Parts: sequence; C-alpha cells; structure tokens
Amino acid sequence: MTIDGQEPAQSTSGAGSWSNYSPRIDTAAVTGLLRHGASRAFRRRGGLLLSLVAVLILTGLFIHPRAMQPAQQPLSIPYAFAPSPNCDDRPADAIVNCIVLHSTVEPTTEGTMKIFETPARRVSAHFVVGRDGRVVQMVPVEKRAWHAGASVLDGVPKVNDYSVGIEMVNLNDADDPYPQEQMEAVAGIIRYIRSRYAVPDERIVSHAQIAVPAGRKSDPLGFDFEKLRALAHNPPGTGLPPAAAVPAPIATPGP
Repeated sequence: MTIDGQEPAQSTSGAGSWSNYSPRIDTAAVTGLLRHGASRAFRRRGGLLLSLVAVLILTGLFIHPRAMQPAQQPLSIPYAFAPSPNCDDRPADAIVNCIVLHSTVEPTTEGTMKIFETPARRVSAHFVVGRDGRVVQMVPVEKRAWHAGASVLDGVPKVNDYSVGIEMVNLNDADDPYPQEQMEAVAGIIRYIRSRYAVPDERIVSHAQIAVPAGRKSDPLGFDFEKLRALAHNPPGTGLPPAAAVPAPIATPGP
C-alpha cells in the first residue's frame, strides 16, 4: 500500500509494521481538491441561479405589465345609473384614451334610454346627456359600450375598445342647438373621466371623425368643440365638480 507514492517505513526487527509509519500529505493537492469541489458546487448553484434569472426575465417578457399591477377599483358612479345590457368587457390591454361625442337624433333622454336598454338594438353609450344637463350613465366606464361601430382613430381601429361614448340629445340637423346646460354637463363628464384616464383635448372627437368609411356618420352636427374643451379645463363660476352637477335620478322607462 502506498501513500503519495512512498512505501511505509520498516521496523528495526525486520517485520513489516505500521508503528513507525508517519505519512506525508501533499497539502497543496488536498487544497486543490477542495477548491475544485467548491468550484463545482458554486458552478451548480450558479447555474441554478442563472436559470432562475432567465425564467424571471422570460416571464416578464410574456406577461403584460398591467397583469403585474394591482387591479384598480372601478370609478365610482356619481350619476343616475340605468344599466344597458348592450356592453361587454374591454380587451385586457385596452386603456381609455379617447372620448367620442354623438348626437342622439332621438329627441328625448327617455327615448334614448329605451333604445339603449333594448338588447335587440345592440347599441349603447356610457352617458346620455339631456338638453337640460341631466346626465344618465348607462355603462360603467371600465366596460366597452357599443357606440362607435366601424371606426378608426389615428390608425387604430375598433375605437369602442379604448373610448368613452357620450350621447347628447339633439336632432343632428345642424339647426337644433346644444344648450349651455348640456355643454357644461358634458364638460363635467370629461373632468370625471380625466380623474382616472389621460384624455388629451385632441382625442375628444366626433362620431363623424372616427366612422369608417368616411362620411358614414355626421354627428354631432354644429357642435362647438373648442367651447367644450375650454369648459372642460375652465368650468364656469367656481367650477362645480362633476358629482355636484348630477341631477336627481330619472325614472327608467318601462318596456
């Protein structure tokens, strides 16, 4: 038997014996072995760590950032609310960044509500604003109302996905006026929406502007967008918050 290539020392009696054996250990070699083992262990752990990091990076690439954020609470509804069945969920990655204004053609708030409450009509808007400034909300802002139809804005189709629709009671004949009370109520809705979503002035648009093919819609004819945008930024008087401008709830028309 050899250790480090050396034979064991012999006793003086001539018989083989371990009593006088004093082995020499190559400490440098042992240290190298230990280091080699530690290095392998480190590499194994390092490999696991790198694998974990890779998984996290790939997960981050394929999970939409919104899925990693805490869910926002729905906007409170300070207006009279009459739910329309004609709505559905927005796409998961849709962000509200546009407001579309419409004229109802229907001459009354109640008549417009009845249309929006009829499933077979398959049409709705988030808000209906009467001539007297009465506001009825019919679809929560977080939901997709069916108001824009075939549409595109700045090259992005399906405007319903990322917009809020506001219907103003008006005949849309270019002669029927939009009273000041109605204009101020619409401005209040815009301030309400902007309390949660970034909607710049240039994305407060008409139905006519987004409808495709061009010319398919004309509403709201004769509407003063510049006046509305100014009111939305600088409400008259002390600037009532949107909730303060809400009228008493009106009765939901029957079938």
